[in-house]
Amino acid sequence: MNVLLDLGNSRCKFAVLGGSVPEVYGALPYSESKRLVVVESVLRQYSGPDRILVCSVLGHNLREQLVQLFMSHQVEDCLFLDCSSADRFGIRLGYRNPGELGADRLAAMIAANAKYHGNTCIVDCGTAVTVDALGTGGIHHGGVIFPGLMSMRTALAADTSIDFDEETDSFEVAPDSTRGAIYTGCLSAVAGGIERVVRTMQDRYGSFDQVILTGGDAKLLEPLLTCKTVHEPYLVLDGLKHVSKAV
Repeated sequence: MNVLLDLGNSRCKFAVLGGSVPEVYGALPYSESKRLVVVESVLRQYSGPDRILVCSVLGHNLREQLVQLFMSHQVEDCLFLDCSSADRFGIRLGYRNPGELGADRLAAMIAANAKYHGNTCIVDCGTAVTVDALGTGGIHHGGVIFPGLMSMRTALAADTSIDFDEETDSFEVAPDSTRGAIYTGCLSAVAGGIERVVRTMQDRYGSFDQVILTGGDAKLLEPLLTCKTVHEPYLVLDGLKHVSKAV
């Protein structure tokens, strides 16, 4: 049994493949819990994995703690996806320094390259929004990063007394409250940023055969985008799944 972990800034996404249980995909927010506590809850629920594959954006300090955690669950076979070279699992990375690229972006490209053909744009809508252009044959042209919905709202509210405990959960053309105005404004800014970047990339690299949306805010943003999109909620985990078959 393999356990796949996509450790983002806000949530732990996981998949359990093989063994005596059906294939499982899920996600847990870190909320007030420490990140290691959330990861351990997954390992307790699906005990006895043969191997763990990890895609993490949380830094090297946590990596050492994760290895110790895995060993405490008698799992020594663990792999951390990285961008240590320009050619990784069929993807030719476009960064001048490949090590700067987040492993989550690499995993998403691996999955997209395996499932789709032609030119692909991958938009990951999380704490940060990343937009990557992937050409035929796994050629990564590069990408753009800008703040996601929650990051934008938090930055805007940092020096105000606005209470965000109760979130506005719908987009309005002309909101009649400050909280609603901020929510709609930030959502509009993120959606507009995505469309601007997609159009600019298409001007340079040609039209995209598909624009893939993934990440926690993908469902919120999808209705606001005029470009046709495909929603892949577990794209990073699907990339890890392909890696697990290759190593």
